[in-house]
Amino acid sequence: MAAKNHDDYTVGWICALPLEMAAAQVLLDEVHEDLPVEANDHNAYTLDAYTLGSIGKHNVVIACLPYGQYGIASATSVAVQLLSSFRSIRFGLMVGIGGGVPNEEADIRLGDVVVSKLTNTHGGVVQFDYGKALNGGEFQRTGMLSQPPQVLLTALSKLQANHIMGRSRFMDFLAEIERKIPKQSSPLARPTQEDRLYRADHNHVDASSKTCSDCDETKTVPRPSRDLNQPMIHYGLIASSNQVVKDSQLRDQLGRELDAYCVEMEAAGLMNNYPCLVIRGICDYADSHKNKEWQGYAATVAAAYAKELLSVTPVIRIDQTRTVEDTLLDPDVTTASHSKDLSRPVTPSPFQTTPPAVINQSELGGIYLGTIRGEEIIPRLIQDPAFWRAEINTLIRQLLIIHPQWWVERTQETAKTMNDFFARNRLTFRVNILQRRSVRPGYSGHDRQYLDALFHHNLGWLNGFSSEEGVPEINLGILNLWSILEFLDRDCR
Repeated sequence: MAAKNHDDYTVGWICALPLEMAAAQVLLDEVHEDLPVEANDHNAYTLDAYTLGSIGKHNVVIACLPYGQYGIASATSVAVQLLSSFRSIRFGLMVGIGGGVPNEEADIRLGDVVVSKLTNTHGGVVQFDYGKALNGGEFQRTGMLSQPPQVLLTALSKLQANHIMGRSRFMDFLAEIERKIPKQSSPLARPTQEDRLYRADHNHVDASSKTCSDCDETKTVPRPSRDLNQPMIHYGLIASSNQVVKDSQLRDQLGRELDAYCVEMEAAGLMNNYPCLVIRGICDYADSHKNKEWQGYAATVAAAYAKELLSVTPVIRIDQTRTVEDTLLDPDVTTASHSKDLSRPVTPSPFQTTPPAVINQSELGGIYLGTIRGEEIIPRLIQDPAFWRAEINTLIRQLLIIHPQWWVERTQETAKTMNDFFARNRLTFRVNILQRRSVRPGYSGHDRQYLDALFHHNLGWLNGFSSEEGVPEINLGILNLWSILEFLDRDCR
């Protein structure tokens, strides 16, 4: 086999757990030698941080989130860093486990697979804990994310047709894992534990017990038995957030309001920064009875589906697809949310525009990401300035989502929109990191003057709005983020 180089790899496979990565590794047809990575790729603290291999004729890079670091921000970081070393990646697959949301339409059970499904209103994933507060205590979710790339959508249609016609290879790939890892010793095998769905009003009896041996079996939801223990494939919405869902009431609410089929913690971190499809094996029902018994098998079925999907995706179509990097830099690519109030065409990309000189973007990228995603990201922003620079693309894309024409508009309406946004995030920061007594880089000179002025002027967006000598309002709006952090630092001293 000829030696591979970085440009040979076109598929980025992201996992959140080592168990998920193990399932992916088992299904590789070939394992390739490691390659050196870029100095700013902080996934690769060791040479073998990535697993390189092939499935059919597809060359795949498998990456896993750092141990113990889960959620949206961590997923974003891993994906962005992977692209710094493998610039020919065309799309991503987010493959792993999730919690099922049973409903009348889809009989979702443990060991089944849920695949993110594109609809008229969303790209298959919704970040359900991201939105805005409205009058009367209502909460409007705005975290509806971009659709997967066309090459994957086409492959999905073909794969669904194959399943309808009984030409699925899914079970063959599950059998492949059993051959490679003996069932008796495999954490990836189907467990013997019974699949029980408890009523939403029956909580886990003994919090110290990992099993439901003391739970009332009469409080389970009656469901018809399946003739075979064969996983079913479901296509629907995946609800993503930064929190683990162990609440049957919240689960059912997401099912009613969003028609969600699955809940998980990482997918929203990828969809707008890394064109991808999300594949989840169901390991629990996102309730208080949640345990780890089904996680290995759920990771296995998700990986098996991902392999089958790649098997029906022509290599030539992937080679003809633009790289993720080119897609994100294209000014014609709309990354705005699919929600109705943000459906306007975006303006030409800020990547083509010279920003005001006062903005230090290497710091701005990380600070903004922290504002959006809360406390998980803060330690890395403080400890690793290089990580801030890696997040500049995410910064620009997120700003476009909030207000598609933020870069060019100079109106009172724009000012109010952005000022409201920054005000909300000021509160978010106070809640999330008020107790984190960390030292960040200090500011001096011109930047210091702006920060001092912003702090005393209602977040400062309108300062200099009509003044020839004033700071352009867009500068002040961006610098609000620094102002927020300065405010919190003062509280923590």
